[in-house]
Amino acid sequence: MDQDLIEMEKKPNKLAFQAAIAFALYFFVLIFVFKFLNISPANTHLSTASKVVSQLLSYVPFFLAIVYVQTNHKKELGDFMSFKRGFSAGFKVAAYAGLLLFLVQVIYYFVDKSATDELFAAAAEQAGDDAQKLKGVEMMRPYMGLFVGFGTAITYTIIGLIASLVGAAVFKKERESHID
Repeated sequence: MDQDLIEMEKKPNKLAFQAAIAFALYFFVLIFVFKFLNISPANTHLSTASKVVSQLLSYVPFFLAIVYVQTNHKKELGDFMSFKRGFSAGFKVAAYAGLLLFLVQVIYYFVDKSATDELFAAAAEQAGDDAQKLKGVEMMRPYMGLFVGFGTAITYTIIGLIASLVGAAVFKKERESHID
């Protein structure tokens, strides 16, 4: 009963939103670091080491943001947290981050036209000599930033869902019920 009252009072929304904003800002800076290092999603000739490092730099902080919110929310609840509550806290980070990353990507590709040109060149290279594919790539050109933003949002939300499930299973700690 006590735990139910605490859970009604303490919501993870604010903490989840703050973590998502921090991650989105980190991601925005990371975009420019990758651009400086010539690590681009359009670059199909990256070494395996560069791909691994870029993935680690992208996803490990995201996982840490989810864990941060889950563990801190558990502390707010008096070191007890249900699986449902842990999942909810983590998934809110993923959902907020997905939305914010969509906005970051759209803004980035709107502002940096050279990045859009790189994406277009990579897509055209992948289409090869197929005239129909090239026409499709050309038609898609104005919307590439939206497609990349949407793909990023969906990817991070789904991966965040999985990370939230794992985190909730790890961090859950139910109060023992005393039935007399």
